[in-house]
Amino acid sequence: MHAILALETSVAQASVVLWLDGGIHFEQTFTTDRSHNSMIFDPLEEALGILGKKRLDLVVAGTGPGSYSGTRVGIAAGQGLAIAHKCPAVGIGSLGATPEARAEGPSIAIGDARRGLYYLSTIQNSGEASEPELMDAAAFQQRLTEAADHRLFTLDDPDKLGLDENLRARVIRSRPEARWLLDLWLHLPADRQQALHTTPLAPAYLRPPFTSKAKPGHPLLR
Repeated sequence: MHAILALETSVAQASVVLWLDGGIHFEQTFTTDRSHNSMIFDPLEEALGILGKKRLDLVVAGTGPGSYSGTRVGIAAGQGLAIAHKCPAVGIGSLGATPEARAEGPSIAIGDARRGLYYLSTIQNSGEASEPELMDAAAFQQRLTEAADHRLFTLDDPDKLGLDENLRARVIRSRPEARWLLDLWLHLPADRQQALHTTPLAPAYLRPPFTSKAKPGHPLLR
């Protein structure tokens, strides 16, 4: 493949990378909290300007977990570009797209899953993050204590994870980036790349999306 665009929008500091003919030709980070839908257009326009008349061969989008709206905007943008360029769009979990996950040695991504729960995700040999496991504070501390030989990193504020002093000292704050998402894709085995080509591109959630039920007597139920 000669032209790959990577999008990572699951965090407030989102990023876009264009890989062309074996190297990165464009990279831009933009900081935004709730304006991914407007902020993403300028870097995409610049990247496509560098691409010129060539077509993308692949779009890679980070699927989270992370910002609900940000992740969905990045995926939608990736799907739109894929349609326009008649190329595939694939999704990869964002926890594997961090410098800590891409470094040598065993790593574990951790974070706050809200409502009294925490999550833990092991970086696998392929470089991808395992499905996050949810657990209470006691189990969370125990699992991390047992993983003494693992690098620990989080996308959250480490001071808000309720860890004891020794565990807190081991935790690195990180964030996923498009360049590491691209690096992860390029180093995946061919059979795993093929599997991702056939996997629907969708956001990764720590919990199933919550939908409020209409109250009895609501006009839509009449």
